[in-house]
Amino acid sequence: MENDKINDFLESKVETLKFLYKDLHLAYWNAILSGKNDNYKDYSDKEIELKKFFNNKKDFDKVKKFIDSEYGNEIQRRELKLLYDMYLSNQGDVELIYDISKKVSETEKKFNTFRGEVDGKEKTYGEICSILINERDSEKLKEAWEGYKKIGELVKKDVLTIVKLRNKLAKSLEFDNYYEFSLETSEQKEEEIEKVFDELDDLNREPFKKLKEEIDLELSKRYSVDVGDLKPWHYGDLFFQEGPSIYSIDLNELYKDGILDKAKKYYESIGMDVDDILKRSSLYEQDGKYPHACCIDMDREGDIRTMQNLRNNEKYMDTLLHELGHGVYDKYIDNSLPFILRDPAHTFTTEAVAMIFGRKAKNLDFIRRCCEKDVDDTEGIIKKILRLRQIVFSRWAQVMFRFERELYKNPDQDLNKVWWNLVKKYQLINFCRDKADWASKIHIISSPVYYHNYMLGELLASQFHNYIIKNVISDSKNDSYFGDVKVGQYFKEKVFGAGTRYRWDEMIRRATGEDLTAKYFIEEFK
Repeated sequence: MENDKINDFLESKVETLKFLYKDLHLAYWNAILSGKNDNYKDYSDKEIELKKFFNNKKDFDKVKKFIDSEYGNEIQRRELKLLYDMYLSNQGDVELIYDISKKVSETEKKFNTFRGEVDGKEKTYGEICSILINERDSEKLKEAWEGYKKIGELVKKDVLTIVKLRNKLAKSLEFDNYYEFSLETSEQKEEEIEKVFDELDDLNREPFKKLKEEIDLELSKRYSVDVGDLKPWHYGDLFFQEGPSIYSIDLNELYKDGILDKAKKYYESIGMDVDDILKRSSLYEQDGKYPHACCIDMDREGDIRTMQNLRNNEKYMDTLLHELGHGVYDKYIDNSLPFILRDPAHTFTTEAVAMIFGRKAKNLDFIRRCCEKDVDDTEGIIKKILRLRQIVFSRWAQVMFRFERELYKNPDQDLNKVWWNLVKKYQLINFCRDKADWASKIHIISSPVYYHNYMLGELLASQFHNYIIKNVISDSKNDSYFGDVKVGQYFKEKVFGAGTRYRWDEMIRRATGEDLTAKYFIEEFK
């Protein structure tokens, strides 16, 4: 009898949820595709509708009552736990929740439609990134870097308002701050994350220091400046999160004849069809469009799309493979699972899959088999390029993890100083200015308390890779997996299919035979 009550409750809620999720995702897609005010308002309204659904205290109390009881089968209890987190994350003053949602939508629009000015001309995010990669004149690099960073000053007050509103909401629910609250509702603990990041810092500090010295020597020659005069705009991207090209192989040349067919060919070779995802996707730049990349499962029924701004170079080969990694994860979740469980085990587990495939853009075996290029890499330069990116990113992730935690714990402190002190400590860039450069990172408002998951994803990607090489593929030398359908089968059966049926840590144990660990990341990129 009690099990029937639980089932009836779940079925009634899911019917409404299906409609709200699809409506919200369609509104978001239209907003980031067009950049138009009306579309962003529609998206904000739809997000509020979903929040209002979960703000229902009567339903929340029912979920808590069901959880506290001993009734319900394994699947039902997992659904209830996930519903509990969804309801909890939307409890509190409904007007405050609406205010946050509206402010976030307004601020995202400022980011997405912002164009930095360089040499008197407006430049897209992609165009500025291209300048930072290819320009050799230090003054022009500075102008491009500062041109984009102006978005930080433009949105600083908005970002702080959002942070304080989020903290107000969290405190009303008896949490110290929004950082703690957000982790709780995503099945994570601050001390667990901090332990992993401290371990990474210990293991990567010296290797990064040596790598940074190598980078600085090359950049000093490239830009004809002393090592001590190198500035943030010399490091190849807006945040020194990927690292500059300091090796002689130009991977962009390998992809100049087109990346779309290569991505389709690769995924097909491991038994995963992405053609339907690409047909629904928006792949190239247009006015007002979201300047970054994302993947959206519109309805948990098969309508999966990616939003991209592709160019034929290595960076966007990585991005394309990455976003399609998210796509195949969503696509191959067991459709017989209840709607609530048709989602990746955790945000960082889908990041791990996206990352393991994105890495292939810098993989010699991938280049030879998928691009059909005969590359002479006797010195292992391509592997060095990937190692550089991973080590550099691991240090950048330290900055984001620690800054965002500080931001929510005390948003009134000197955040400009906090930001540049962390950049100096973890990225070894000795630079400071009294500008809100931290606010120029869109993830702080669009994906709050999320960035640490990118690093956890990198760790898990290496753990998956280690398991696949040792236990799945036929040829241990085939580290790109190209042509081996057993890799696709492994992911579908051990990772994708279960959706959120298991908590992320249990899924990882089932898929790799052990708990999440940093040791394989260190082994792969030491």
